Amino acid sequence: MERFNRYWAGLILVLILSIFLQLMPQWHSLLAFNSETVMAEGWPLISAHFIHLDWWHALFNFVGLTLIVLIWREYWSTRWLINALLISGVATSLMLWIIPVNLSFVGLSGVLHGLLAYCLIKDIRSGKKWMWIILIALVVKVVAELLGWQPDHFVGEHVSYIHAAGLVSSLLLYKLERRRISDAVPFDK
Repeated sequence: MERFNRYWAGLILVLILSIFLQLMPQWHSLLAFNSETVMAEGWPLISAHFIHLDWWHALFNFVGLTLIVLIWREYWSTRWLINALLISGVATSLMLWIIPVNLSFVGLSGVLHGLLAYCLIKDIRSGKKWMWIILIALVVKVVAELLGWQPDHFVGEHVSYIHAAGLVSSLLLYKLERRRISDAVPFDK
């Protein structure tokens, strides 16, 4: 039962939230990220990552999330999984808002790139040096996307920016992991 509590509750919560939002297509235009309106609205910084273009898009994103959590289960608890999703989601959205490209998106793929890179960095730091190969392959894939390579399954011309922003968010995840807010505030004796 303890293993269930470690990460399954977080996965189930994300699944329920995604299914609920997918069943409300009338909300999608309100919850989707749009660079021109995101800061006025605020909630799309997070909500855009939990709605999808269609059920197949939702399924593939959730399968990706499940694989990352199961393969690297020693790094996840429900609390850290939810925190990582929120931190990576907001960081990815903010980076996409800053770039001088007007874009709209929905889906979890940017965050998935961040979570995957975070796990690879953790593995490398724990002594699994061969994980560099996978991390370098992931970075090369994203750079190739930025240079114009687009697989057939890409929807939209700016997916490469979303993946790149998610990848960069992994550095923030690694820096903030398991830190308390009080640790960020200097304490003078």
